[in-house]
Amino acid sequence: MAERKIVARVSGGLGNQLFIYAAARRMAIERGAKLYMDHLSAFQTDKFGAIYQLQHFAVKSELAPEKYCFKSSFSRKKRELLKGLSNSLPLARKFIVKELDFIPPGSTQNPDFKQPLRDLLRLEGYWQAVRYFHPYEKEIREDLRIASPLSARSHTILNDIRNCEAVCLHIRQRRGALHAPGMVAPKTVTQLGFDYYERAVEHIAARVSNPVFYCFGDDPDWLPPRWTFPYPVIFVSHNKEQESAYEDLALMEACKHFVVGNSTFSWWAAWLAQNPGKVIVAPKNEEGRLSWASEPDVNPPEWTELDV
Repeated sequence: MAERKIVARVSGGLGNQLFIYAAARRMAIERGAKLYMDHLSAFQTDKFGAIYQLQHFAVKSELAPEKYCFKSSFSRKKRELLKGLSNSLPLARKFIVKELDFIPPGSTQNPDFKQPLRDLLRLEGYWQAVRYFHPYEKEIREDLRIASPLSARSHTILNDIRNCEAVCLHIRQRRGALHAPGMVAPKTVTQLGFDYYERAVEHIAARVSNPVFYCFGDDPDWLPPRWTFPYPVIFVSHNKEQESAYEDLALMEACKHFVVGNSTFSWWAAWLAQNPGKVIVAPKNEEGRLSWASEPDVNPPEWTELDV
């Protein structure tokens, strides 16, 4: 019997990469397959300069040999051919599979990864919902334990976070839409308005005694002059490069409570956090208004969703 192999095409920022790994890991467990991460194909042409970052975690996978990747221009054409063929083939014969091969678009039903599939299977897509990996949450949490060391500065902040009612506040700026306090984002941009953060901060403050807000974001100079809340705040901005994104994730998930931005990065910080009494506020993932994840049910039901 041929060895089963799953080759997951990793793409996007760190939050996206974690979702892809989690779904691929479940599929590998249920199929008894060897799991490879294609760390080359997508990043060759990523327009945002994203890089592979899963090497910082205790993942149970190997980097895919180049023969399983689509690195060159010729092999990228081969990928497009395989994708086209897969779209016309029944599931058991597809070369490349994605979410809609298991679940109809827009549906929130659970996937069945145990169906007959090829022995060498390529996985694509974003898989941004807990239902893609929930039977193996224990394994996923262990796999996504950060294994790389933190800088001295990060260690200092980590100790401070552990000694207070730390609230992670993550602000994601998209398309340069810098909105002023009290303003709702225009409907023409996929950006959270500042009013979301105002409501989220007050929601947390009404439920948490003596909160200290630790603020993270991809534009660290934007929030400080706009901070008008009567609560202690620490702006964390020393991890500026993608190579150190895992350090911010380590600090964020050490917090006790969370204001999630329109970002799978802060989503994972909130989900991985160990505090059993954590309060989590997240924006609704509304198709058409603010669609910030691939699945409509990206937020677990126990989280508080705010309209945006």
